[in-house]
Amino acid sequence: MLAQPFQPEQPARAMAAPALPYIDRGACPYEHCAYREWTVRRTVTVYDTWQPGRKAIAQLPAGDKATGITGMVITYKPGVIRMERDLPERNLRLGDSILTYSNAGEGYSAVWFKGRYYPEFDVTFAKLPNGQGCGNGHCAASYVDLGKQSWWAQVRLASGRTGWVDMEIDKMPVALY
Repeated sequence: MLAQPFQPEQPARAMAAPALPYIDRGACPYEHCAYREWTVRRTVTVYDTWQPGRKAIAQLPAGDKATGITGMVITYKPGVIRMERDLPERNLRLGDSILTYSNAGEGYSAVWFKGRYYPEFDVTFAKLPNGQGCGNGHCAASYVDLGKQSWWAQVRLASGRTGWVDMEIDKMPVALY
């Protein structure tokens, strides 16, 4: 049986690896993530901007509501996946490296490899540094570095004022559902 030609989830763009920091505007990096009404899980500071030099404009205590308007994931250092075997259906070979940017949820990430950028690419074949992830012979690669990203969300407060919240990718101060 012949292997099917590789078909990405979204069309790729031929380009050099994205310049850093890479800003993925509109990104919402988790399963079921959506910009809508959120409930604050723990006290969070709201800033006037996501950019350096920002100033605090409000504090939201746990239990308050805010409406997520949009957001962005900023990649300061991409993650790196190293192929441990060929994966011809993905056009990947043993030793290839994949740079990862924004997580898109459900095992998909924005990635760059072989001179092409894919805004949504299934990376469920890669196991995490802690060994979690793919299994049952499905693993073809491993993360050698998770990279460094931050996620900022623009929110509308009950007062109508808007500001920015550091979503702390590993701690998420608001409930996304």
